[in-house]
Amino acid sequence: MAIPEFFTTFTYFCLMKWQGLIWGLFLMVGCTSKFDRDFEKVARYDALIVPKVQWDKLPDSAVVALMTFAKAHPEYKNSSDFVYVCTKLAERQGFGFKAAEYSEFYIEQFKPKGKPLMEMLVVAAHYYEQGGVIDKAMKYYQRLAAEFTKEEVGKQAIVMLDMLSLGLTTPEAQMNYILKKAIQGDSAKAGSSAHN
Repeated sequence: MAIPEFFTTFTYFCLMKWQGLIWGLFLMVGCTSKFDRDFEKVARYDALIVPKVQWDKLPDSAVVALMTFAKAHPEYKNSSDFVYVCTKLAERQGFGFKAAEYSEFYIEQFKPKGKPLMEMLVVAAHYYEQGGVIDKAMKYYQRLAAEFTKEEVGKQAIVMLDMLSLGLTTPEAQMNYILKKAIQGDSAKAGSSAHN
């Protein structure tokens, strides 16, 4: 049985060559992982964040790409740095509630310790309080009070918990509460020194 003439022509070999090239390109594109494609969107920011954050060169617009990447790839070694930076960029832009959400994600996802934990707890508690989400604010103030009892921030968290549990949510009401406590403290000191 003879081979059909088309399969022996130059046109057939050219067609097969192009088809092979096209399949090769499809394989190369298909082999690029989701991580690689996602990282391409944040690679320029990665260089501005690690090893030291270059705040003056980091645009506010980086937040969306960095948070999207960090949520999709929390296992990446710099994802926690990305979320930390997003929290600070949100604060810089005046987006307190977003800063609270980002800090909450940072705390829950990356389980920080020490100063980074303290800083993110303060951010979450403060901005949730300002945003009127008192239950979340109290949750983070409670963690501050429990985990940093010897630090000044832990003592302040206890005062904030007292005020919030009394329903004092406005700055004016909180200031009046603090002044009243200070006056009571001064009166108590004066009374004890008079007895001596």
